[in-house]
Amino acid sequence: MNKTIKNILKLLLIGFATTIVRIIGQLSIPAGEQTVLAPSIFAQNGTMPLMFTVYGIFAYTLIAALFLLIRRRMNGNRILQGFKYGLACCAVWIVYLLEPLPHVAALDRITYPIADSAALIIMGVMLGWLFGKSKTCTDGPKAAFPVLPVLTVTACFFAGRMIQYFIFDIYSSFDEKTLETVLWCLLTGIVISCIMAWLNLHISNGNRMKRAMILGGLLFGVDLILFNFFMPLVFSADIPDLILRTFVDILTVTLGCLAFSETRSMDRSAR
Repeated sequence: MNKTIKNILKLLLIGFATTIVRIIGQLSIPAGEQTVLAPSIFAQNGTMPLMFTVYGIFAYTLIAALFLLIRRRMNGNRILQGFKYGLACCAVWIVYLLEPLPHVAALDRITYPIADSAALIIMGVMLGWLFGKSKTCTDGPKAAFPVLPVLTVTACFFAGRMIQYFIFDIYSSFDEKTLETVLWCLLTGIVISCIMAWLNLHISNGNRMKRAMILGGLLFGVDLILFNFFMPLVFSADIPDLILRTFVDILTVTLGCLAFSETRSMDRSAR
């Protein structure tokens, strides 16, 4: 069995284990009631558990595979490397779960972040165990906190969200909870930009466009797409609206990531 097949099987194992943890978490969440969105077709015909399992394995396997883009430039022991990646994924998922939406109950803002975080942390630990570097990197990237790029990503995300609310009128609680929604946009933009700044330290050097595509299009974009499309498994969601909000967020974050410059390792900067 060649190395590629072994790696694919390892990623599938991680995806399966993460899905099992997430299902356990879901079963631990008290059943809530909401009347805003109708149940999905899968919930109506009783196939939601099967579809959730299949999609979960697919989604978590792909998210786990993104770790391979950054692992070579990471410091720390193997478990810590994966754990840090899992925490980065947690941060993005948690802020999106906190978004003020008409169908989200107050309790859901506590229970779902806990359930998702537990699954993503397990995913990260398994990634470090199976794919982390056994040798600690001694010439890892060193850089000051990139204030301007972080502010740029935050501003781009915030502007994109305002365009979506005022022009496209996406599904939201903006009219009923304007201040809360605006504050959420600022918080989410800051969290995403800080995660992008951290990930920027661990991707291979390249021109600004390439780095922006890796950061915004892959490391953030793929994660967000897979996160958002858990929703249609449970609710009868407005798919065009979901696609619009997902890809505008990805586009604006990717544009903001153009502000990140090349990070240099200690040995390169000393030359």
